[in-house]
Amino acid sequence: MTNRRHSSQFSVISLILSLLGLVLLSLMLLNPPPPVVVLPWQTQLIGFAFMIICILGIIAGISPSHCSLTRKKKKQSQKEIVEQTNSTQIKSIRKEGHHPTCNHYSGHVITIKGSHYCAGCNGLVTGAIIAIIGTILFFFLSFPIVYPEATFWLGFIFVTIGLLQHPLYQLLKLNRGIIRFIINSLFVVGSFLLLTSLTQLTNSLILAIYSLLLILYWIFTRIVMSRRSHRLICSRCNRPECPYSEA
Repeated sequence: MTNRRHSSQFSVISLILSLLGLVLLSLMLLNPPPPVVVLPWQTQLIGFAFMIICILGIIAGISPSHCSLTRKKKKQSQKEIVEQTNSTQIKSIRKEGHHPTCNHYSGHVITIKGSHYCAGCNGLVTGAIIAIIGTILFFFLSFPIVYPEATFWLGFIFVTIGLLQHPLYQLLKLNRGIIRFIINSLFVVGSFLLLTSLTQLTNSLILAIYSLLLILYWIFTRIVMSRRSHRLICSRCNRPECPYSEA
């Protein structure tokens, strides 16, 4: 119980720091540092770094069970429980991706041709693909943003919603997979919009590095908040016959 409380507090702190980082980013836009150092191929290097983040995100989104923060030992013990029991109740609860197949997670998945997929992970993958296409156009083919200031604030809104998605789901009773899919797609697209608009408006390497590090921390916060949400769901259910009741 103590570990669960500490984990919850850590996720809230991570969320607060992420939001503060986003606010600081907007303040730096209003008063950007001068571009003291401008490296050769600076724009392309920034785009390449962001593409690497997107590609790693796609890999994690396609194989969420392999990139889960859950301990390997715990996974093995859950597998042994399923293998060693003949209970039809336990056999009916399994994992697809990283969600138990029970009605408590029905709003976390999208169903395509009878197969269940994680709405959040697939949303992140879709957003990353869109961001990679946009990165190629902006950072490598020099397509400019027509309204960079408006683009920045649009990205600001998308990222804010993405960071606050789990509290919003509970507050507004949004328990549909398609909504999670859209919000997570916009979360990645919003990060892209922030980075590109800042690059065009300021050409500051310091601000670009800060933005990239902040995006990495946002991804970390999103993972932590997702784990917190899963733990809350399973703790409220806590079915003794479910091998994932403490997931």
